[in-house]
Amino acid sequence: MMSGFYKGLSGLSLFLSIPVLIDYLGNDNYGVWVLVFTLFQWVLLMDFGIQSSLKTKIPVLQHESKVDLLKSYIKTTYRFSFYIAMAIFVLFVIITTVFDLNYYLNISFHSRIFVTLLFLLNVFFFCLNFVANIHKSLYISFLKGKYAEESLAVNQFGFLILLLIGVFLFPNIDVTSKLILISIVNGLFCLAVNLFYTWRFFKMEHLNLQTKEKTPHSFIKEIVKMGSKFMIIQLGMMFIFTADNYIISNAFRPKDVVPFEVVNKIFQLPVMIIFAMLSPLWSMFANDYLHQNRTNLLATFKKFNLLFIGVALGVAVLAFLSPYIISIWISQPVDIPTHLILWVAIVTLLRIFVSFYTFFLNGIGNLNKYMLLLLASVILKIPLSYWLISMNFGINSVILSTLILMLFWMVLIPHQCYDLVYKLKKNE
Repeated sequence: MMSGFYKGLSGLSLFLSIPVLIDYLGNDNYGVWVLVFTLFQWVLLMDFGIQSSLKTKIPVLQHESKVDLLKSYIKTTYRFSFYIAMAIFVLFVIITTVFDLNYYLNISFHSRIFVTLLFLLNVFFFCLNFVANIHKSLYISFLKGKYAEESLAVNQFGFLILLLIGVFLFPNIDVTSKLILISIVNGLFCLAVNLFYTWRFFKMEHLNLQTKEKTPHSFIKEIVKMGSKFMIIQLGMMFIFTADNYIISNAFRPKDVVPFEVVNKIFQLPVMIIFAMLSPLWSMFANDYLHQNRTNLLATFKKFNLLFIGVALGVAVLAFLSPYIISIWISQPVDIPTHLILWVAIVTLLRIFVSFYTFFLNGIGNLNKYMLLLLASVILKIPLSYWLISMNFGINSVILSTLILMLFWMVLIPHQCYDLVYKLKKNE
């Protein structure tokens, strides 16, 4: 519940920052910022699933009382994450040098040099935060996920305050300077928050990383194998739900990202809150499955299914109120395509329902079938979206392609979860 509360604060801060950014940057340049910020989410997931593996493996190490191996494992995670961050930055330097981002993203109103600088500046900060962000997985691993969400709430709320200060102090600077200013403020403040919560975690848990034990190569191999699956799944999920902005920018214009992003942000709030409330279940599922606790797992599934009825009603009310919210929330006129709100609402419900069961699969490390389903969806996403665009569905095409794919998820993923639980011995 506290995780949900903090996620609600994060969502509210994000909700309030959007009209400020649109007014400050204008539609075209807000569209560019969305593309840059989406990249941030991609970078955080390019860790070969190492950070996600923490949430599955640490409960096991605690259960087996392997304290020194746990310390060594955390140290190894930080070291590998640092190496990966360096590789990601070098990779993006090569990508921005070889490929013309202006051409592929239809950015005709800025020079190639500026767009390259803007993306590299943000990738630099994102790579720093890639390492500093490990504390979130550590909090969840130790069943204190509310602090991970608290750090995100502090980050979002603090950025909103700093953004308002920047708008007040520098209202008339050129738009390129505004984008650079926002990038620096966002990157530095996020880094400061992540470093503080990292320090707080180790102090709270009275945990130091002093140990002579080396992480066994067999253990590292197992983690990398599992982590690679997590990374494929996370990148696949991110692709399904964020590639839409890039498809819209390529097929239409960056300014056409704005109506889609505005509607998405409205429905992101219930997703953020529900996900935050569910995030501690990842390690709890791992613990119950480890102890063959079939009764607990089935009871948790049943509670969520009942909760989902209330969630569906809440999302329906939000869909009805969305046009009024947008008219009050965004001062500049935003042309929302017909039925876009309805499609986004349905996808939001499907995403919430499926994600609960994917948390179970992630928690127990049973990823193969889920990963194959996701890879098939990734392969189909772009051609399906462009086919719908060719059929004159406009911006709605990207969300309709997601909806079609998720209908298969909604049947296949819960079925696999129940099948796995029923195979456990009944714990009387």
